Amino acid sequence: MPKTAALPSAIAGGGPFLEVSTNLYIHLPPCFATKPIEGIQEQLNGFLMRYMPQVDGVVLAHSDLELLQSSGRIMYDSPYCHFWISVKLLVWKPIKGSTLYGTINLQSPDHIGLLLYGTFNASIPSEFIPKDKYEFNPNSSYSRVKHKDQDDNNDQGEGSSAAPVNGLLNGEWVVKGTGESIGHEGVIEFEVSELVRTNDMLTVTGSLMNVPMKMRRPSTMTKSSLALDKTDPVQTKRSAPEEDDDTVARPGSDIKRIKKEKKKDRKVKNEDNIEKDKKDKKEKKEKKEKKIKSEA
Repeated sequence: MPKTAALPSAIAGGGPFLEVSTNLYIHLPPCFATKPIEGIQEQLNGFLMRYMPQVDGVVLAHSDLELLQSSGRIMYDSPYCHFWISVKLLVWKPIKGSTLYGTINLQSPDHIGLLLYGTFNASIPSEFIPKDKYEFNPNSSYSRVKHKDQDDNNDQGEGSSAAPVNGLLNGEWVVKGTGESIGHEGVIEFEVSELVRTNDMLTVTGSLMNVPMKMRRPSTMTKSSLALDKTDPVQTKRSAPEEDDDTVARPGSDIKRIKKEKKKDRKVKNEDNIEKDKKDKKEKKEKKEKKIKSEA
């Protein structure tokens, strides 16, 4: 069995990502006899994005390759060369009970499908979603998709299929009482409840049972908290835009007024320029007449 040891590195504390140093027993084909490093690199590339039992994680990258033997062994009638190497591997290794964040890419009454780091899949079964906090709402999203399908069928003809609206075909999980969508902007925090390792794959099962429910949608909360109380003259005055600063965002009425003032300023400037041109032409004409008279 290869020896494996965790290494302190720059990614320490980087969640489920870990750098490990391990020794691997390589079986090099005879076609790489004159270029062993290239053959070893090709074998290491075959481990990428696969679950590797030796390091108990999914291999993402490899580096610092080192040969531990000056020569290999050819055994019995096999043409392969056998020897040990040392290599550093970047591994994705989630731990049961840890907290991760996933992007929701599928919702159904049975589970919530997630994408982790844009690469790995995970799911939260409905039995791991607390029903006292969340509920599945099939109505609003389903009706949106239904109406979209009907509109597209009218435009494109019967039998045409329409793309789902907001990626929701079967509804969504929402917060009980408020109807807020689960998670924040499509991202949800969950606890790793189970890890299934089969066929070079690592499947993550999540749970929301021990994850505290937080009121998400900060953008909505920010708008409500920043809403002005019109009965408070102090607050209204503080929030009023500066009259001499055109870079500050203003309500629609102020924007119209500013545009009007700018248009008026341009008009005045144009009139001043026209008057100046007339004056310059008049002076030139007078100088020319004086010159002609003096020459005569």
